[in-house]
Amino acid sequence: MKKYRIGIAFFYHESHSFAPLKTDIQAFYNEGYFKGNEIFTAYSDTKTEVGGFLDVLNKVDEVEIVPLLCAAAIPSGTVTKEAYLQIESEMLTEIAKAEKLDGLLIALHGAMVVEDIFDPEEKLLREVRRLVGNKIPIATTLDMHANLSAEMIKHTPYHFGFKTYPHVDMYDQGGNAAKILLEHLLDGKRYEAAFIKLPMMPPSINMRTEEGPMQVMIEMATNVEGKNGIKNVSIFGGFPYSDIPMVGASVLVIANDKKSANDTAKKLSQRYWEIRQNFIMNLPTVHEGMQMAVSLKETKPIVLADISDNPLSCGSGDTTTLLKEFIRINYPKSLFGGLTDPDSIETCRKAGVSALVELNLGGKTSPEFGESVSVEAKIISLSDGIFFNSGPFNQNLRVDVKGAAHIKVGELDILLIGRPMSANDPEMFRHIGIEPSSYTILGMKVKNHFRAAFDPLISKVIYVDAPGVASNDLRNFPYKYIPDEIWPLRDISYDVDKEALNDDCH
Repeated sequence: MKKYRIGIAFFYHESHSFAPLKTDIQAFYNEGYFKGNEIFTAYSDTKTEVGGFLDVLNKVDEVEIVPLLCAAAIPSGTVTKEAYLQIESEMLTEIAKAEKLDGLLIALHGAMVVEDIFDPEEKLLREVRRLVGNKIPIATTLDMHANLSAEMIKHTPYHFGFKTYPHVDMYDQGGNAAKILLEHLLDGKRYEAAFIKLPMMPPSINMRTEEGPMQVMIEMATNVEGKNGIKNVSIFGGFPYSDIPMVGASVLVIANDKKSANDTAKKLSQRYWEIRQNFIMNLPTVHEGMQMAVSLKETKPIVLADISDNPLSCGSGDTTTLLKEFIRINYPKSLFGGLTDPDSIETCRKAGVSALVELNLGGKTSPEFGESVSVEAKIISLSDGIFFNSGPFNQNLRVDVKGAAHIKVGELDILLIGRPMSANDPEMFRHIGIEPSSYTILGMKVKNHFRAAFDPLISKVIYVDAPGVASNDLRNFPYKYIPDEIWPLRDISYDVDKEALNDDCH
C-alpha cells in the first residue's frame, strides 16, 4: 500500500492588462484542459513542469500520484472572472474528491490577472489552504516572469522559478519542486524562505539567460545554491504588462535557516538593482530592421522578430506593419509566419491547393496596429494545424493552432495559423512542408523563446519596434494600479537594507 498521496495540478496563464481580448474558458479548452488520468496522457514524457512532477514521483514506491486538474491558455488579455472561478471551483472539487492528500504540487505562472482579482494565484493557494489545512506541504513552479507577491509566500515557502529564458528548464523545476516535497514528507526536512520585492519592472526583451543582465543574476543564484544552507534561489523578472500593485521583479531564497535566506536575498537584490539599466534596449524600426537584413550576407537565415505582436507576450498575432514591409520588399526566399488569420484559412480551404485567391490578411483583431493587407495569393498547402514540438522548449508537447495554410504572395511565403501562437518551434512550419532553414529572411511573431530551437538554424536576430500590444516601450501603456514609485517609469532611489526585506515569509 502506498504511504503518501501527492496531488498534482496545473493552472497557467500570463495576462496582459491592456490586450483587447479577454481570456475566457474556451481559451483554456483550446490550449489544454485535463482532469484525472487525462493528465498522464497529456504530460507524460514531456519536458514540462508536470512532466517533471511525474518523473520524480514515479521513482518513489511509497508515493501514489493523484492527478487533479490541469488548465492552461495562451497568454492574452485578462482572464474573465467566470473562467477563473470555474477552474478554481473544479480544482477545489478535485482536491476534495481526492480526500486524504499528503502533499500538493501545482504548476502556476505567477502573472495571471483576473477581472477584479489582482493576485489570482495567491487567491487559489489561499482557497486550497482553507480546504487542506496548513499542515500538508505545497510546492509550486513559477515562470521567470511571475509577478510574485509576499502573500504567496505565506501559503508555502516552496516556489521554484524557471532559471532559463527561453524557458527550457520547466521540467527541471518541476522535478525540483517534487524533490523538496519528498524531502519534507520522507525526511522531515523543513526550509525557510526570504522574499524581496524590488521597485522595478524591467522589459523582458533583454532578459535572455545566455547573455546580458539576467545571465549575471542567474549565475549568481546558481553559484550560491548548495552553499551555507541555501537550497534554491529564484530570480523573477516580472511581467510588466500586468497593471497590478504587485507587478515587477523579485528574489526568493529557500534555505535551511532564516538568516542564510535573508542574507542571500539581500545580496542578490542589491546586485539586481545595480544592473537594472542593462535591461533597456533601443530597437530599430521595421524599415531600419529590413534594411539591415537585406544588407547582410549570411549563409543562414536572418530573423526579423516582431516582438510587439508576440503571442506569448499576449499579442494577437495578426498585426501587419512588418508583413507590409515584407510584401513591399518582395525579397527572394523570404518567409513570414505564423500570421493568425482563421478567416483567410477558411477561404483557402474552400478554394483548395494550387488555387489563386484574393485575401485580406491580418489586421482583424488589432486593426489599430495595422489594417488588413489585400493580396492575391497562391495556395501551396493546407493542414489541420496539429504538430508536436521537437525543440527544447516544451519538447514533445502536442500543439494545435486550429488549422494552417501555406500561401505565396509574390516572392514571399506566408504561414497562416488559426489562433495566436508564437513560432517557437520549427515544427510549426515543417508540419505543413515549410523548411525555415532554407530561407534567407524570416519574419516571425516571436520574442526570445523561439531561440531555443531556432538558434542552430539561423545566423542573426534583429528585434524590430513595430506597433503592437506588447511594445518594448512601457511608457505606451496607461497604468492605473502599479506602484507610483517604480523603475523604469520613474528614476527612483532604493536601499535594499532599509526597504526590501519581507520578514513574514516562513
